[in-house]
Amino acid sequence: MQEQALLTQAELAFIRQLNQPATSEQRRQPHVQADIGQQLSELLAHCDSNEPLSLHAHIANQRLTFDLHLSQNGRRAPQLQLSAPHIFDEGEINRAWRSPLPEPLLLYTRSAQPSDLWIHQLSMNGALIEHRAQRKAPKRFQLVLPVDEHTSIAVTGTFVRTTDDGLLAYHLHALDSQGDEQLREFIYQQHLQQEQRLSAGSD
Repeated sequence: MQEQALLTQAELAFIRQLNQPATSEQRRQPHVQADIGQQLSELLAHCDSNEPLSLHAHIANQRLTFDLHLSQNGRRAPQLQLSAPHIFDEGEINRAWRSPLPEPLLLYTRSAQPSDLWIHQLSMNGALIEHRAQRKAPKRFQLVLPVDEHTSIAVTGTFVRTTDDGLLAYHLHALDSQGDEQLREFIYQQHLQQEQRLSAGSD
């Protein structure tokens, strides 16, 4: 079976164009220099227009994947922007990293009324939740998660199981792309804070 090429013919041609040797006329002009920054910008722009760009980092037994976005600054110069990463624990089965929260976070209704559900641990696709009520916990919910005084994320949850310590495991997702980005940013900040606490404890 023939293996699929890593680069298309158009991409190969573009890279060859960047690597073309200077002409004899260019070699006679000492002031003509290769603008590496411009070439790199062109290459990134070409790749970005064809496929999403991402940056992968491995830290201990975790993998962080940052989505890269090419934009222009105020001087119309291209610049790379990194989104908040997807964080996974690596093992026999890779799973989204779950953040143990310093304090449980209360979920609210869309009308800003407190629910009976408190999040103890949170990942990009799940949560461990405490149900503080006598009535039965919901199988599904659509509620609002306020992660700080300025940011609230609309989320939906589906019950999975009850854990050994009595918490409820839910599949959990943000309801829109903006909420998804905000949720990843919040989890990433929790990840950074945990790393800082671990570093401080090892000193």
